[in-house]
Amino acid sequence: MNNSFRSKVNAHLRKAAALLEHSRAIQVEQGSRLAQDALVESSLFQLHLTLLNFLREIAANYQVENADQIASVDDLADALLHVDKQPAELNEIQTSEKEGWLAELKAAYAAVYKGEPSKKSGAIIQPAGMIQTKQLSDEDLNFSRADNWLNKLRELIERQREMMVEC
Repeated sequence: MNNSFRSKVNAHLRKAAALLEHSRAIQVEQGSRLAQDALVESSLFQLHLTLLNFLREIAANYQVENADQIASVDDLADALLHVDKQPAELNEIQTSEKEGWLAELKAAYAAVYKGEPSKKSGAIIQPAGMIQTKQLSDEDLNFSRADNWLNKLRELIERQREMMVEC
């Protein structure tokens, strides 16, 4: 399988990894929290683009017309249904999107995209000049979660590409 979306997927994966590596370096040096947050949020955008282009790669692999118009998992499902295909790749992505790590990734991206208040800030200045600290929850967007999503997305892509080659 060789289509134009494959190189886009690979490029966005590399960009996400580079952003997270830079964020890790800043964290080790105890650098700017703002820079760390910006890099993690930027990596989230690259992960979103990776997924989007991977959906298009799957569509192109199954000879879906206008694969470049695919903008969601539902679009891919509809397009594949139109050509009488329902590959295992789609089923795995749909399951992960509904109840797994992919649902978390998409929710985090949507929150950043919409500009919703961040859950990641570590402290709030109180009127009396005191600093109220905040315990980070599992839902906070941070380096660790973004790195985990990068690894899971990379694994998904590699596994599914192998499956598509075997077909």
